[in-house]
Amino acid sequence: MIEFALLAPVFFMMIMGLVEFVLFQYKTYALNHVVYEAARNLQTGEVQTAADMQAAFYEEVCNTAGPMIDCEAIVFDVRSFDALADVSYPPPVFDSEGNPSNFVFEPGGANKYSVVRAAIHHQFVTPFMDKLFRMGPDMPAIVNSFCIVKNEPWA
Repeated sequence: MIEFALLAPVFFMMIMGLVEFVLFQYKTYALNHVVYEAARNLQTGEVQTAADMQAAFYEEVCNTAGPMIDCEAIVFDVRSFDALADVSYPPPVFDSEGNPSNFVFEPGGANKYSVVRAAIHHQFVTPFMDKLFRMGPDMPAIVNSFCIVKNEPWA
C-alpha cells in the first residue's frame, strides 16, 4: 500500500498527460481537416462568389468543425498570390494574449493561389503540459494549420 501511495501520483499524472497529449493531437488533426475543407471552398470559388465572402467562409468552417473545436475561436489568415513562387508569408505575430495580430482575409480570384493559415488556442489541465507547448511565457499553447491550393477557373 505504501508503494502505491508513492507511485500513484506519478502514474496518474503520466496517464493524464498522455490523455491530454492525445486530445491536443486530435485538435491538430481536426483543425487540419477544417483548413483543408475551407481551402477547398476557396479553390472552387464558393466563397468568392458569395455576397459576403467572410461570412460564407466562416459558415462553412462552422459546418465542418467537429465537437472538439470551437469554430468561433479559430483565427484564419487567408491570402492570395499570382504564382506559387510569389508565396511568402510573414511569420505570425502574437499579442500578449496569444492572438495573432497580423492575420488578414484576402481570398483570391480564379486561377490564383489561395493560402490558408489557421490558429486556435488549446488549454491544458495537467501541470507542466502547457509549458511544453506554449509559444512563450504567459502565452497559451496554439494549434496551427496551413494549406496552399490553386483556385479553379470558375469565372
